Amino acid sequence: MQTKISEDLIDVAQPVLSIVTPSLNHGRFLRQTIESVAAQTFRSFEHIVVDGGSTDGTVEILKAFPHLRWVSEQDDHVVEAYQKALAMARGRYIIQCCVSDGFLDRNWFKKCVEVLEKDDEVSLVWGFAQTMSEDGDLLNVAFQEFFADPPPQKQDFLAFWLVSGFPLPEGNYCVRSDILRAWFPDRQSSDWFRTCPHLGFMYRFFLKGYSPWFVPVVANFGRIHDDQRSLRLSHVEKPGQIAYLRAVKEYGKSVLSGSAVHRFRNGKSQVIGQIRPNDLSVLRKKMWRHRLLRSSLLRRDLYTLVVKLKERMFN
Repeated sequence: MQTKISEDLIDVAQPVLSIVTPSLNHGRFLRQTIESVAAQTFRSFEHIVVDGGSTDGTVEILKAFPHLRWVSEQDDHVVEAYQKALAMARGRYIIQCCVSDGFLDRNWFKKCVEVLEKDDEVSLVWGFAQTMSEDGDLLNVAFQEFFADPPPQKQDFLAFWLVSGFPLPEGNYCVRSDILRAWFPDRQSSDWFRTCPHLGFMYRFFLKGYSPWFVPVVANFGRIHDDQRSLRLSHVEKPGQIAYLRAVKEYGKSVLSGSAVHRFRNGKSQVIGQIRPNDLSVLRKKMWRHRLLRSSLLRRDLYTLVVKLKERMFN
């Protein structure tokens, strides 16, 4: 039985935007995810679901939505699923949406496309993410400090990234498709790039000199549930996260020492500037400012600090 979806989403000939969703035996969340995507006010998009051969009724749900483009077959690894989706995507821009997640701002697609169409120096747009319980209750908004003190924009974000390794939230960022295809890890990628593919992409994105733009709205929800990937594979993902942060730190050292020249690129991957030797002192000052003023110690209230201290003392 097909689910009624606005006919303007069926057979979109030339979508501006592609939404890609990897899926494996999370059919209980799938319908809400699909409907949250379909509810967006921006309509020139396609929704692609790459399912890894689910056995929980996922395929029946996919068949119920005629506007979807989907495939269901076994994958060797999550990067294989993403590469399939990237090969299928026709849009100029891509948003990744996990099968248990969805969107809270109905204008999010519209806002992302407007920024990317207007400014060719921007290669990726991102916003706030909010967690959701398995039962559907909305919980904390991540990185709430950015409401009062927004993160740097475009090229200025580099200094903040070199200090913090801050990974942009994978559940809502909208990126130019050519850039995502060029630098997203694949089956040949090694080490933590393949284990933590989104961190691998983040590392390459900033290393290659692309620039992000932050939109201060709560864009999406990321659901917390018992069998989510980050919990099931924490024993391999945590070392991958440590390796990512180490790689960011090493790159920062190489830039500040002058052994690596950081070049900035626009959305067409053209070099539009670089950090020259006489710019290094300014970069170093920016990094120290972020290290001091954006430290987690300064951003926590006294009560939270006391609670954390008690946990360490008695656990």
